[in-house]
Amino acid sequence: MKLSRMLMPVVLVAVVAGSCIARHDSEAADGGDIVADVQADTARILPKTVTVAFTGDIMMGTTYPDSIHGTHLPPDGGRHIFDDVREVISSADFAGGNLEGCFLNGPGKRRPMTNPKTYFIFRMPPEYVQNLLDAGYDFVGIANNHINDFGEPGRASTMKTLAEAGLAHAGLKNRCETAYVERGGVVFGVAQVGHGDNNVDVNDLDEVRRVVKQMRDSADIVILSFHGGAEGSGHTHVPGTLEYYVGERRGDVKAVAHAAIDAGADVVFGHGPHVVRAAELYKGHVIFYSLGNFCTPYRMGIAGLTGHAPVAVVEIDMNGKFVGGKIHSFIQKRGLGPRRDSSNAAARQIRTLSEQDFPESQLRIADDGELSVGVW
Repeated sequence: MKLSRMLMPVVLVAVVAGSCIARHDSEAADGGDIVADVQADTARILPKTVTVAFTGDIMMGTTYPDSIHGTHLPPDGGRHIFDDVREVISSADFAGGNLEGCFLNGPGKRRPMTNPKTYFIFRMPPEYVQNLLDAGYDFVGIANNHINDFGEPGRASTMKTLAEAGLAHAGLKNRCETAYVERGGVVFGVAQVGHGDNNVDVNDLDEVRRVVKQMRDSADIVILSFHGGAEGSGHTHVPGTLEYYVGERRGDVKAVAHAAIDAGADVVFGHGPHVVRAAELYKGHVIFYSLGNFCTPYRMGIAGLTGHAPVAVVEIDMNGKFVGGKIHSFIQKRGLGPRRDSSNAAARQIRTLSEQDFPESQLRIADDGELSVGVW
């Protein structure tokens, strides 16, 4: 039985000095190898390894815009959009994703339109937060451009909704920069950086290092999530340079990921391009440069590459070093969310891009998505 599912979910969520802290009281896992960690003269029994699952963008349906052609919300309040992925997500010791939009009832003030071809804004019903809890998520990042779709009312409502649900979240500068989740005695620290106003900035490597080092002082496992890179099927490769899209600076994601690990992060997960990108092992730590879209059943393109919806699950030791894992492949269906994909298209696409972009990396991806250390 996994650490994260041994007892009831969140007991307490608090916001302290820019951190959203979720404490989950549970016991040590049954059986298996364990290691003892002693801090402040108090012995803690920790597992030898933990599993971490992460997904890309989540926008479970939107109440904007109103449409004469019908709703932009899935049937039955979205209760079934995670049916095919729930077992994978909930079995991990820690699971997170990117919340691509805000939780808000009412109109709010919409983000001004700059280009009608790229003007997409999202407003999810606050009650949909329960779908994330039921799916097994422990954390969602909110450092992205769509957290600003309905201004301060949208940001405030999203934070309130997540806090009241007991779902850890991070990404807003000076408000909620880091989050901590305790599972089975293991403290996971997680932060998200992104482009756009109000976010911890993906373009500022000093900011990246600062939040990582801050978490390193308090957490056993440190995870950085980033929302960055240009968008679309023409931007599947990691260029290793600063990227721009619709006039916005969207970070040098390779520099961000390497800076985070050099500062003490154990795992780095990315999203933002709406397509998957390569993965690599860097100094023994795993990086996924984009996990693409994940659950975006309406108002987003989900044809071809943009329909790939992987769940990346990695096993790491208590030093954060990669042990193994698997990329579970799913395909999105309009109005239904991610559905099983027996062809493993997402994993195969990540493998191809990894071979091309990081040929020196020793992260091996098998046909079925299994992850190991080896050579191509």
